[in-house]
Amino acid sequence: MSDSNSSGSGRFWLLIFVVLVVFGGLFVLGYFPRHKQEKARDAEAKQTADAAPTVTVVPAKAAPDTTTVTLPADTKSQRETFVFARANGFVKSWSADIGQHVQAGQVLAEVTTPELDQQIAESRANLGLARTSYNRLAGVALPGAISKQELDAAQAQYAAQQAGVQQLLAQQAFRRVTAPFSGTVTQRNVEVGSLVNSSNATGSQLFKLEQTEKLRAFVQVPQNFATVIKNGQQADYIVPEFPGRTFSGRVVRNAESLDPSTRTLLTEVQVPNGKGELRPGSYAQVRFHLPRTAPSVIIPANALVPGGTDSRVATVLDGKIHYLPVVTGRDFGNQLEVAQGLKGGELLVLNPVETLSEGQAVQTKAFTPPTKPAGPPPATPRFNDPDAPRVSSPVK
Repeated sequence: MSDSNSSGSGRFWLLIFVVLVVFGGLFVLGYFPRHKQEKARDAEAKQTADAAPTVTVVPAKAAPDTTTVTLPADTKSQRETFVFARANGFVKSWSADIGQHVQAGQVLAEVTTPELDQQIAESRANLGLARTSYNRLAGVALPGAISKQELDAAQAQYAAQQAGVQQLLAQQAFRRVTAPFSGTVTQRNVEVGSLVNSSNATGSQLFKLEQTEKLRAFVQVPQNFATVIKNGQQADYIVPEFPGRTFSGRVVRNAESLDPSTRTLLTEVQVPNGKGELRPGSYAQVRFHLPRTAPSVIIPANALVPGGTDSRVATVLDGKIHYLPVVTGRDFGNQLEVAQGLKGGELLVLNPVETLSEGQAVQTKAFTPPTKPAGPPPATPRFNDPDAPRVSSPVK
């Protein structure tokens, strides 16, 4: 009886031992591979954490020696003037209309002057009376019959009447309205029978005469370019009527002083117009090619470190991050001008993140411009759009 109990107890513990050995084997078989995988993952994560981050870089470019500046211009004729009447009367006839080329001294209109003619007749009558009186006194032979003062007064009266007649005759010569210089009639404001007078008030002009063989383009140049505007400089004259074409102009003079309200320099550019293709009064632009007065560097706008009160960029030197303060100049949209802080050639980090620290080791990757997506081409902007912003740009 005790032998059978002892034998059953032994088998029970043997079974327990076998189960424990099986479970222990299964645990060992499952634990060590998993532990090995976790260890490998931890090592890979540590290696990734210890590896230097990769940043996209682009070299800073030194700005070219010249820059282009395109500005709106006010176009006028080389010479222009309004022609007024110099005598009161009525228009008898006119012989020049708009678009007509006339020569200096050519008659443009004739004016009848009835009031002036009457004044001349009266003045001539008074002149005859004065002449008769003077001759009568001068012919008195009896000594002492008249005083010298009476004779002098008669002579003065005679001379005054002569001057009065000459003045009226000079006014009468203005019955013929003539061209003061050779040019083109661009306005005619008279008709036969129109009442005219010698006033030069606004609206009383008879004609407008212009010379268009050369045009004058007046440009307001901003203060930062005023110092490099020189007489004799070449400039491009651009009008929307001739897309893709420029006309050669030349700076002939400037105001030598800035307008205090706009801080701009009034500059005149002369443009030859021998073929008559250009029209005074047209909307136009003038493009200057100006020398750069101070060295500068052009950088992408997204190279600036965001945030902070001072402008700075992140550069990569010897595989490490270095921050440099910069002084920015003009804004060209996706590019910026740096006046101080860079010399050109520095590797700039694009879109620098806040986690980059001074002296941190990094790996670099050159910037590759994105390819244009497939699809219809973008709409072409209007040539010489008057609503386009007026900005300067570096020469490509």
